[in-house]
Amino acid sequence: MLTVLNFKIGESGLATPRGSGLGFSAGFFVSAFWWGSLTTIGFVVVPLLFVWVSPKALAGLVAGHLFEWVSWVNVLAPLLLWFLARALNPTSPHGADSMDLSPSHGHEGAQSVEDADALSARWRYTVWALGGSVALAAWMPAVVIPHITQGLDRAIWHGMGTLTYALMWILASALMLKSRQFWS
Repeated sequence: MLTVLNFKIGESGLATPRGSGLGFSAGFFVSAFWWGSLTTIGFVVVPLLFVWVSPKALAGLVAGHLFEWVSWVNVLAPLLLWFLARALNPTSPHGADSMDLSPSHGHEGAQSVEDADALSARWRYTVWALGGSVALAAWMPAVVIPHITQGLDRAIWHGMGTLTYALMWILASALMLKSRQFWS
């Protein structure tokens, strides 16, 4: 077993983080940045735009651009988390469907059927949360924002935008809170 820059290199030649080193830092940083960007833009910056910027149409235009930007963050952050999880723990003795996101489990995998089921359930939850986040983030700039800017049924589409943003925030929050388990 060779250790290089806080990574253990085992028989398979795959590098895994040792302790709570780089893997924890990178995964938690990405999930915290993702949650923080959604929180800051949606709950601080955009409401303040409508307080301080006149006319309100200009505030709405800027808010639309900010929501487009944060939607792209909501696409890239889950994908980056996915790739980090794959890079830090690419295989499991129980197959890709039960892959554990926790580098601390390494390649030993589950010791029993119950452990394998728990890993599989955690992985399915994570995949659904990451996939749902990406789908919602694609929905926002592709469908919701154009309907709002065109003025078609503005109240309905503002409601859809609020619901979409709230769901994105809830998924990012859940994954950030779960990231202590995944990345430690």
